[in-house]
Formats: sequence, structure tokens, C-alpha cells
Amino acid sequence: MSAPASTRAAALPTIEWDAPAGCPDAEVLRAEISRHLDPAAAAAATGSIRVQARPDGAGWHVAVAIATDGRTQERTLAVASCDAAVRAAAFVIAIAVDPARREPEDVVPTPPDPSPPPTPTPGPEPKAEAASDGGPGPALAEDEALPADAPLAPASQARRRRAVRGLVYVGPGVQVGMLPVQAGLAVGAGLAWPRARLTLGYARWFTTEVQRPGEPPYGAEFAVHAGQLRGGPVLRAGPLELPLQAGLELGALQAVGVGGEPNYAAAALWGAATVGAGLMWAPRASRGFFAVGLLAEAAFALRRPQFVFEGDREVARVGPAAFRGFLQVEARFP
Repeated sequence: MSAPASTRAAALPTIEWDAPAGCPDAEVLRAEISRHLDPAAAAAATGSIRVQARPDGAGWHVAVAIATDGRTQERTLAVASCDAAVRAAAFVIAIAVDPARREPEDVVPTPPDPSPPPTPTPGPEPKAEAASDGGPGPALAEDEALPADAPLAPASQARRRRAVRGLVYVGPGVQVGMLPVQAGLAVGAGLAWPRARLTLGYARWFTTEVQRPGEPPYGAEFAVHAGQLRGGPVLRAGPLELPLQAGLELGALQAVGVGGEPNYAAAALWGAATVGAGLMWAPRASRGFFAVGLLAEAAFALRRPQFVFEGDREVARVGPAAFRGFLQVEARFP
């Protein structure tokens, strides 16, 4: 069973309450302080306390001076009413008087709930005033009462990372194996989450001529158009990103013969599964809207069409696997 408010109030240090007529008196302040205190807790060494409340425009200015061991520490608060000034001052004093109420340094104390809540006063939003010891004080609404030196949550925690962003990319690529082409250009777009990404792209592998010995020599010019779907998790370390991707590719391989009569022309559909990893750098100066990096992947053929000249002379056949590398430049939004 807790001690009555009057018993707990009697253990408080000397409190001087200075407020205009019409405000609650000193006894109300002492009772409000006692409401927050544990009667079994040992009180901190506090000499005297002086509280001054004054109207300030549409709100109220509250100064709490706490004298301890020959030095005085003052906290300045901004509230919306004189009743709120009593609650704000009581909360600050209770923390100073009862060390058990002190929160860890990385926690902002939660203000007491008013009962009943006062009617808001129309006017500009109140702002915190600087504490006399040089520390900034937080802004207080009518129903709030925080110490002026209460630590604030880090800005990185206050800003929520965007759940999903869009991106577009472009860059040259090279490939060895599987297809009879070497160089190309890839473009695409996609979605990026904090720890994953999904992209849909298009690759144009430039025309390459393949020659076969014979009398006369024969061959064909090959070109490739391919659609690419990739996705996977993303590992991050500061401005560096490591996307791990798996995907599917579907394309058309076109061949135009050279050296034959009549000339040879054919097209075939082919497919491949891909797996790879990248290393992207998103410089801090770009604020997350730009990145550049490299993507390396292996491709494994799902379909291997063959191109044969007249007389069953083979010109080319899609190989079982290939290695690709892409230089990728990305723009991200919003």
C-alpha cells in the first residue's frame, strides 16, 4: 500500500512556485510531483527548487531551477497552458528528486498522461527554448512534458527507409561460350527493396560473323535479341552493394549466311538459366539516386538450336554454357 500524497510531498525539498494569479498553487505542484515518486525510494540530494511560469504569446514559458551541491541547473520548457506548466515542471522535478526514475541515456522519458486533457489554445505551434546551460530543449505540445536535455532519437532511425524504389540501368556486356557473339548492350528497369531487387531487361548482342573452311568457304552472320528476368537478395556495407541474382533468359538467334548459293537465312528460339553476383557502388554524394558497378554471371542453355548449311554443313550450334560480364550504370527513384 503506497503512502498518501501528503506524506510523500512532505519529503520533498523546498520548492518555490512563482506563477500568475489563476494558476494552480504550490500545493497542487507538490501533489503532482508526489504522484510520480516511489515512497520507498531514497531521494536524491537536492537543495532547493524554484519554478517560474509566465505566459508567452499563445503559450507558456516554464523555468525550473534545481540547486544541488552548490550548483544550479536550469531547464526551460515551452507548454500551452498553466496547467500543462504544472505537469511539465512536476515531471522534471520528479526525475531530479527520485534517481530511480532516471531512464537509460538512449531512451526518451514518456510524459505522464494528463487527466483530464486541457483544451488546446489556438495559436502557433509552441517551440522549445534553449536551456540556460546551453543545451537545446525539445518542443512541447500541450499534453507533453519532457526534460529539456532529454536525448532525441537518431536521425537515421527517424527516417524510415523507403520500402521499395524504382531503377533503370544501361551498360555494355561481353560473353564467351554458348552463343556465337561476343559484345552487346543491356538495358532494363526494376524494383529495389532494402534487401532485395528484381529487374526485367533486354540485351542486344551485336552481329558477329562465323566462318567455316571449305570450297568455297562458308559461314553466317549471327545476331541475338534476348529478354532477361533477374532477381535475388542484396547484401550491403555502407555505399557498397552485393546483389546475388538468379534469372531466366529467352531470346531469338538470327543467322544470315555468307558464301552459299542461295544465301542462307534462319532464326531460332533459345533459352537459358542464369546465376550471378554483382558489386555496385552507390556514392553517398548522390543521395541514393545513382549507382555504378559490375555484374558477372554464368548462363546455362535450356535449348540448343543448330544452324546447318546446305549439304548438312554445320555453321553453328548454341553451346551448353557461357560466362558474361556487364558494366552497369543505374538511376534510382524516388
